[in-house]
Amino acid sequence: MNKKRHFSIGEIANLTGVTIRTLQYYDNIGLVPLNKELTNGRRYYEERDLTKLQQVLFYKSLGLPIKEIKELVVEAVTVEQVADVLQKQKQIFYQKLNDVKMSISLIDASLKSLGKNQGLIPGELVQLMSTLNKDLIFEYKDVHYDEKTEKVFINHYEKTEEVIETYWKWKALVVEAVTHIINGVDPKDSQGQDFAKRWVEMVAQVTGGRLELLEAHKAAYENRNQWPEEDRRLMEFADEFIDKSVESYLTVEKEKKYD
Repeated sequence: MNKKRHFSIGEIANLTGVTIRTLQYYDNIGLVPLNKELTNGRRYYEERDLTKLQQVLFYKSLGLPIKEIKELVVEAVTVEQVADVLQKQKQIFYQKLNDVKMSISLIDASLKSLGKNQGLIPGELVQLMSTLNKDLIFEYKDVHYDEKTEKVFINHYEKTEEVIETYWKWKALVVEAVTHIINGVDPKDSQGQDFAKRWVEMVAQVTGGRLELLEAHKAAYENRNQWPEEDRRLMEFADEFIDKSVESYLTVEKEKKYD
């Protein structure tokens, strides 16, 4: 009969990279408790405890609080309960991803303003940025289009991260257009044309040359009265600048082909 291997707290610390102090804390709260020999009182871990600790570290890396980790590791739970916890944590990460995308967009818009304003960001832009709703994207779940348009969106945007990525590719440029308007940028000057180039590229990336997806986005725009108010107002405010800059850009590009 094989004797079970025992590990000291120091050995487990070396194997896992977890500090002795943290292991002692896990022991005290009953998360990964040490075993105790009856003969000499020596405390130790078994291989099954190492497996349990690895589970703890995995859940911790996902950002789960200790209380929830303890429920998953110590208490008897079903596969469905574990899946539910992980799904909820996944949604939290989507929220964080959305927050990061928004922060990057605001930084980019601020950088566009610095050159025009000697290092100062206009008050109107500061006010706009401070009032933007970072959770607005999640309100689109309550927006409904015609059956054909919704079917196209469902088929093309199956993953939440794809929706977030597409949304912020679009909104970052809308916010930038608003920034240019506030700064008095001419749609036909170099800044306006640089913006137009990236807008055209964004449309190409988002649609991937798929006509049905382009038509679906056009249908969504035509029904923007259903959008969350913030996005609708921003888009309508930026519309003229976007149209003029893109029209000028496409005209120049067309002329280049015939030169």
